[in-house]
Amino acid sequence: MPVIQITQDIAFKYADRIPPELLNDLDREYFRGLAVENDIDGQLQAAMIWEMKKLEDLDAPAEAEILWFWVDDEAGGEALLSEFELSVQNFNVDATRFELESLEPAERRVLISSGFEISEAESRDICVTVEEMVSLSPFHREVRPVDYIKSLADITTSQFKAGIMDSAYHGRYGLLDDLPFLPMTRYDPDISSCTITDDKINGLLLVHKTVTGIFIVELLFAMEPDANINLLKMMRFSAGMAKALCDPEDIVILRRHNEASKALVHKLFPDKKGNMVFRGEKQNEY
Repeated sequence: MPVIQITQDIAFKYADRIPPELLNDLDREYFRGLAVENDIDGQLQAAMIWEMKKLEDLDAPAEAEILWFWVDDEAGGEALLSEFELSVQNFNVDATRFELESLEPAERRVLISSGFEISEAESRDICVTVEEMVSLSPFHREVRPVDYIKSLADITTSQFKAGIMDSAYHGRYGLLDDLPFLPMTRYDPDISSCTITDDKINGLLLVHKTVTGIFIVELLFAMEPDANINLLKMMRFSAGMAKALCDPEDIVILRRHNEASKALVHKLFPDKKGNMVFRGEKQNEY
């Protein structure tokens, strides 16, 4: 029952099973994948993909987040998690967590037997349509052109990289622990926006379009002294671009990943709720 590391080079073998967005993420800095195959016929028995979190944060213990978990054979699932635990030990991971849309009975049994506590909870993600977003009172008015707010299509790669490093320097990674490693091409060049003063980026709103056509706001950052004003203006600019370029029914995901994002999403969509998901956690003991 061999356990195989899923790299970008061999991921095509599992393309009919692994979600397409995660297939593309396997070459990212902190993403890892494992698979268990039957040692007789090579059939896939279990597989998972996870992301290492907080490796760059010297003030917090490292964590792992399971992004996808699939089990067809429970013995294979147990072997998978055993190898996973050995892998995260190398990074002194303090806890492993997940938020998954679904769990089959076999998957749940394997996770519980490995020590995970599982509950059903509201997702941290809020899904809205472009139409719902642009109809909000701060955004539905016509956007006046402002010289210092630009789309990514209108800036250079060197400007972008400098802005990313400033964001990381201030501890603002958004949803992306590997933010400094990601290319400018990851983000929608027209809907993503930035503020520029003296040819230097001091604010970023980065939107990633997944392979399935969903938009995810991955970073919203602005530096003082005009942070709040610039955040609002970037949001208006990006909403205006989305209104002009997207289908009204296109989906936008807003993730409530910290207290600031929770407050912002609640202010924008006070009545919106996330879907119910399975949430799990395990404290690792070495």
